[in-house]
Amino acid sequence: MQPLTDDPATDRLIACGAIAHPGIAEPPALRELLAACIAQGVSDLEARAADLYLAAACGAGDPAAIARLDANLAADLRPVFGRLGVAIADHDELVQRVRVALLVRGQDGGSGIARYTGRGDLRAYLRAVAGRIALKRIEREAAPLAEDPDERLALLPDGNDSAELALLKQQCRDHVRAGFAAALAALSARQRTLLRQHYVDGLSIDMLAQLHRVHRSTCARWVDAARVKIVRGVRRHLRATLALDAADLETAITLVRSQLELSLARHLAPREP
Repeated sequence: MQPLTDDPATDRLIACGAIAHPGIAEPPALRELLAACIAQGVSDLEARAADLYLAAACGAGDPAAIARLDANLAADLRPVFGRLGVAIADHDELVQRVRVALLVRGQDGGSGIARYTGRGDLRAYLRAVAGRIALKRIEREAAPLAEDPDERLALLPDGNDSAELALLKQQCRDHVRAGFAAALAALSARQRTLLRQHYVDGLSIDMLAQLHRVHRSTCARWVDAARVKIVRGVRRHLRATLALDAADLETAITLVRSQLELSLARHLAPREP
């Protein structure tokens, strides 16, 4: 086959990657990446051509490439989490955190997977990223809380509160905490992941839609449904545990809604060392 350009070495590497990943278009930044690898003397590039091709395509946001990466991602990462002693119940959440670290562009415009340069195979790179994220999680959980965990959710007092409102907040305080905890526990794993990614990781609806490969309107409905489920859960708990009249119940629910984003960010955030 005749070379496509005057750089047959790069053409050969791209051809290897394209053969390994049919249906995935050549990533726009791949030639520049391969040229840099050749100039830096990266060894065994032919063995890494397929990995570089896939990583560059994922970094460019190619849906087919991301789907191919996802196909084996959880299976590749679970042994890492297991060796580090992470509870099986937390594996799915950590897989999603690895996906965020790999695929979501940071303030510098780059994504984590764009840092893969072919010095070792791609699976080893992914496992290294997963190991760092898991270790940070373990360290944070081992650290003592800087605050009383009960203070992570409260109807926060305000100096402008009337005497009646201050009394209502005090009366509802513990019950709101309990209702909020129960409502969070009743969410699905996907709902908790979405809320954590949105309110803790700061991902916009557009970023979440790209990450979960759905339309932004679908993602917005998912987030809204999770919020509504929490508020309804708190409402049911307050109605069942407190003898509030209808007006006071609606006032308490309005306060819960007004502090929902802050409460979610505090409750779902990993504990800082």
